[in-house]
Amino acid sequence: MSLNFKDGRSDLKRDSLMAEEQALPPSYSVQPPRQEAPEDLSARLARLDLRSSVKNGMNVSADQCTAHLKLLEAFNQLREDIGQIPGLFGIEDPIFENPETPDTHQHVQSPQALAKVRVAEKRWSVYVARAVARFEKWYSTCVPATMGGAPCNRLTGNQFCTVKGLDRVAYHGLPIKQLTLPDQLPPLDVLMVWHSYMLNPRCFFEDCFRYGKLDFFATALPWTAIDPYIDIVTFEFKPSVQAVENFETSTGLCWSNLNDGMEKTFSCPRCLSTISVPWTQGSLWTIANEMTPGNGFADGDFLAHCRVCDTKITHDYLRVLKFKADVQAFMSPSDTPLPGTLLNKDGQPGKLTVLGSPPESFFPNSLLNAGLSHRFLLLLDNPNVSMSDVRSIWEQGLTDKNLVHKAKGVRTRLLPKERLSIRRMMSRYWFNSSPFALDLAGAVIRQGSFVEKMHNIDWLHSPALKSTMERLVQKYQRFFTLMAENPGKVAVPTLDVDLAWHTHQLNPLEYYSYSDKMCYGKYIDHDDKIEETALSDAFTWTSKAYADKYGEPYSECTCWYCEAIRESHTSKLDRFFKPNKVQALEKLHGVEVPSDPLNSPHISAHNAVRDPESEAKQRVKAAELDKAYHKACAKAKKKGKPEPRRDDYFYYYAWGYPMYMPLYYPYGVPVVGGGGFYPADPCMVNTGAGSYGACAAGTCGGMAAAGGACGGGSGGCGGGCGGGGGCGGGGGCGGGGGGCGGGGGC
Repeated sequence: MSLNFKDGRSDLKRDSLMAEEQALPPSYSVQPPRQEAPEDLSARLARLDLRSSVKNGMNVSADQCTAHLKLLEAFNQLREDIGQIPGLFGIEDPIFENPETPDTHQHVQSPQALAKVRVAEKRWSVYVARAVARFEKWYSTCVPATMGGAPCNRLTGNQFCTVKGLDRVAYHGLPIKQLTLPDQLPPLDVLMVWHSYMLNPRCFFEDCFRYGKLDFFATALPWTAIDPYIDIVTFEFKPSVQAVENFETSTGLCWSNLNDGMEKTFSCPRCLSTISVPWTQGSLWTIANEMTPGNGFADGDFLAHCRVCDTKITHDYLRVLKFKADVQAFMSPSDTPLPGTLLNKDGQPGKLTVLGSPPESFFPNSLLNAGLSHRFLLLLDNPNVSMSDVRSIWEQGLTDKNLVHKAKGVRTRLLPKERLSIRRMMSRYWFNSSPFALDLAGAVIRQGSFVEKMHNIDWLHSPALKSTMERLVQKYQRFFTLMAENPGKVAVPTLDVDLAWHTHQLNPLEYYSYSDKMCYGKYIDHDDKIEETALSDAFTWTSKAYADKYGEPYSECTCWYCEAIRESHTSKLDRFFKPNKVQALEKLHGVEVPSDPLNSPHISAHNAVRDPESEAKQRVKAAELDKAYHKACAKAKKKGKPEPRRDDYFYYYAWGYPMYMPLYYPYGVPVVGGGGFYPADPCMVNTGAGSYGACAAGTCGGMAAAGGACGGGSGGCGGGCGGGGGCGGGGGCGGGGGGCGGGGGC
């Protein structure tokens, strides 16, 4: 298809997009008026209006959020079921001589509960790895490479550097009607991966652009097809017989993940012979109270040998091979640019200022053209090469002035945007050997925290479901306006806001259009890797900015953490200069507001990751919160109100078993899994100089290579085609403008 583009957007006034309703939305604690007869709570879930409805320029409705909650509950039920199947994938239940009774009064971790949790999590991690492989097959066979309904080849470097109008290419996709039909729905595990993929907007857009699948980008998750097949009582996903037949015929896979083979098959990269390896092998719970990593394909210590040429294959080697294949594809007639080199810091293809002169994001490809590709191809012939070796070659190339001059054609000094392009490109390979811009298995695992919290809050069974959904949609619109008006800041959502935000992102083209118009050409990302203390700092700013602008508390929760955050940005002068804010806080404490941090709509931290280099920062953050908490206690005591409770220990229920925690920090990383459970730990990064996954020397540092935002306005590298995004900051559920990580900076 021809790649000649014009901007087809209609010129909508910014004021109409940012209009706010005059009346304040009702509190979550306010119940709807009593009816003569109580409504059947389940029956409400079958009467959803899921037609497209634009209000105040935003296509997100309360019923769409409800449908999303139903799908999340289906995911939660699937996760619970898989984790509890005895012996699944050969992962046996731990055996104890003396079964114990959980005692939540003992301030120690129950070894038996810990063992059961770890075993269940390991089964789930293997299931998710298989689901990602199944999604990849469905993506390649059922998602056509089309744009505007016509066949479209992969993007070439020549097109990217010479065709005008590519900065508006997102608007030229048309929804794929076939994917919106009930009989074409994939299984629930494949839907789950598709869902998590869309919740990384820039990565999703980049892949659709690069692979010529822009019609897929224009296709929203088909609520009208999915929702009728989710049981309103059990939340089981029950598709049509025709959907099962169509999926199995088109992909060659079984409908059920568990009915597919127990081995992963692929070709040896050196001799092309077929290799079959178990999905998991040797992973079990030991008497030392730890899970052995295992050496199967879905395990952390994956290791296989080709029986023909004896090539040793590991996860790291597969990542190297992905990079090698991409370099060869760019240097061949197919001319496919490297991933991570197509979108600028604003999340869009850069405009061509001079015909034939590529945007800064294209810089890594220019270095390859200048001669760096020869060094890589010589290096990559060695079967013992690692991704750290690949990083070393990039570092050498960046310090070679002759090479840089040849690549740029002008001065040899590297621009910040060019350094960013190296970081962003490398993030597509660290911990990721898939053809996608991110590790989808890790994305699904991180989303699991949000899914579980939606289950715990249980809005689906609330009598105030409708008003709750309407309120959180309006609150999300305010949140987005806050980002648009504070382009250099970091905004982090609460769980209620995040539900609406996620729902919006599941209509990718509409979300792209809304972000583009609200933020003047910026595509706000939803970064799903943010260092946990940076997440809390950004949440503090968001809470203050929201309360100052709207005169209402941001987090409608009275747990110790939320009280400490509010206290940190509350002044005695507020009573004189911000009386509405003070009255709103008094009202919050005057009604029945949740105080349980596990069941409250406060900070959304499913994207939190831990960095061993940030231990000192974590201690400082804990001390700051402790100080603010004691101030909140003193204020409550002075007013004769109960102090916000903060136990010295806490029990977090994972997989139905109590997990002891010395103290619960809502912004922290979940404690369920660990590095040995997954091919790559989805909740841990290491930004130390020279460590695996860190930035190439001279390009950055910190969270950029792992997926967080990096620095104020330049964005980051990983999670969303740069982790950074939005109007000058790193966007995302934390990805932001200031520092390494953060929220939805605009």
